[in-house]
Parts: sequence; structure tokens; C-alpha cells
Amino acid sequence: MSGARVIVCALLLAVPVTGQLAGSARPAGPPPQGLGTGPVRDDVPRIRLYERTPGVVSGNETELDPTEPTLDIYLPEAGKATGGGVLILPGGGYQILTVPGEGPAPARFFLSHDVAAFVLRYRHGPRYHYPTTLLDAQRALRLIKSRAKEYRIDPDKVGVLGASAGGHLAAMLATLYDSAPLPAAPYMPDPIDSLNARPAFALLEYPVIDLTEDATTHRGSRTNLTQDNSALYAPLSPQLHVTKQTPPVFLVHGTNDRLVPVRNSLLFYQACVAAGVPAEMHILDNGPHGFGMGTGIDDATVQEWPMQALRFMARQKMIPPLAP
Repeated sequence: MSGARVIVCALLLAVPVTGQLAGSARPAGPPPQGLGTGPVRDDVPRIRLYERTPGVVSGNETELDPTEPTLDIYLPEAGKATGGGVLILPGGGYQILTVPGEGPAPARFFLSHDVAAFVLRYRHGPRYHYPTTLLDAQRALRLIKSRAKEYRIDPDKVGVLGASAGGHLAAMLATLYDSAPLPAAPYMPDPIDSLNARPAFALLEYPVIDLTEDATTHRGSRTNLTQDNSALYAPLSPQLHVTKQTPPVFLVHGTNDRLVPVRNSLLFYQACVAAGVPAEMHILDNGPHGFGMGTGIDDATVQEWPMQALRFMARQKMIPPLAP
């Protein structure tokens, strides 16, 4: 299978945020709790995706359930940046955002290797559904590319990482990057909307992929994204839309995932191989759903997967070669 690798593997422990992460402070009071340990938001700059966010639905704004989409920005020190960047899409079944484990934690890891990271608080159910969620991801990637010089990144080396439902969103971004419509009127497109929303690579962690089969999909994610509109199931199943233009893909999933079956990753991997897309898949014997950066599992194989993802990025020439 040319261009593809199947490996049984897996993460390096995420490093603490350093003083280099200056930016807007967290709101006063104790932070809400999310998946993983530590605060759900780091003391880093946060920006809105739009000057005037289209399609706002009123509701209770929380860190895990945004009314308007935002990006948290993690930038390496000047002179150390590799030029690579990663847009991070937390999971949460399209119902919450599973942070910090699938947001700030991987951002800190990439920052520790001088890769810029951007955590997207995208809109999701029950207030928001498709296409809003995909539009937020596309807008985020375009916005990052539009500020490439400011962020010291190469716009052609910005990829996406997504876990669980965030993995589904990342896979949609990798396959449907030019298919979603822009927000409806009265929204007026701006120059950012003209940029390419194709990520340079996709890192998918125990992703939801298929929406067509009840035995394979995660029904909660499917319901929250599509409102059980079966006409959307095939159009929003990324494995059905892989082409030779799909960017290189890295997948990691556990055989013992009882929430999102490993068949989801297998389907996407097989579609990539069939289309000639560079693909690497790591199937873990001990990888229960939501293992995040692996720090909560006493298994060196699971804890190794983030370094394997970095090596994949280096092989795809998205970052410089790693030191032996």
C-alpha cells in the first residue's frame, strides 16, 4: 500500500504553559470543569472569527458552549517558530467542547515543539447545526492563513487536529473544504472568505466518520449535527468524499473504543489508500474513547501517539525533521 502506514503504537506528556503565553486573562472566578485536568482556558490571546458573527442564536454563553466562535492563539517565540500550524477542534458530540483535554492540552504540546496552535471554540448543538459548525471551521482556517505573517507560519503548512466529533469536523474540513456555502444574507463576504479552506494535513483522533450506518456512527453526534435529517448522512460522511486532493491524513484510534467504533477510522483510512492519499494509521490495543493526550492512561504506547503525529508532520515536510 504505497503512501500508507499502519502501525500499532501511541504520546508525550503535554508541557505546562510558560510565561511566553501572554494574552487576555481568564474571567475571574474558578474555571468550569471539562475533559482532562487543568483550566479549560489558558492565558493566551483570544480573537473572534467575525467582526459581526452571522446567524447568532441567543442562549447561555459558556466556555464549553459558545454563542460566537473564537480562536485561542498559541504562538512560539520569535526566532523559534517552525512555520507549521495546527487548528485544533475539540470533541464533545457536537453538544459541548471537551476541553482542556482535546483543546488546550494538545495546543500546549504543539507549542512545546515550536508549532503554532489555534483552539477553535466552534458553535454546536443544541443551538447550532450544519452548516454553521463547518462554516466556523472553514472560517477559522481562512482567518489563520490570512494572518500568516503575523503568526509566523507558512499558510501552506497549516493543518487540523480533531478528536471524536471534532475529528469528524476535521475530516469534513479535509474533504469538504470548498463545498459549504457562506453564511446567508445579510452576511457580506470579506476578503478572508476568498481564501482556500483546505488544511495542509489532518490529524484525526478517535474520529466519528460515518453517519450512514447506525452500528458505526455515534448517534448523538449525528443527531446534534444533522437534527436527524437522513438526507445529510451521506453528504456529511467524509469517507465518501475522499479524493486525490484530500490532504495527508494521520489517524489514531483504540480497538476498545466503545463509544466511537474503530471502524470509523478504518473506513477513512481505506478511502485514503484507494484515492492515493498519504495516510498513516495507529490502532491501539488499549485506547478507550477520550484518551486525549494519553496522560491519564498508564500505557507508554498511548502516551507516544502525539510524537508519532509530529513525526508524520515532519515526513510530510510540514515542520523540520525532528531530532533523533
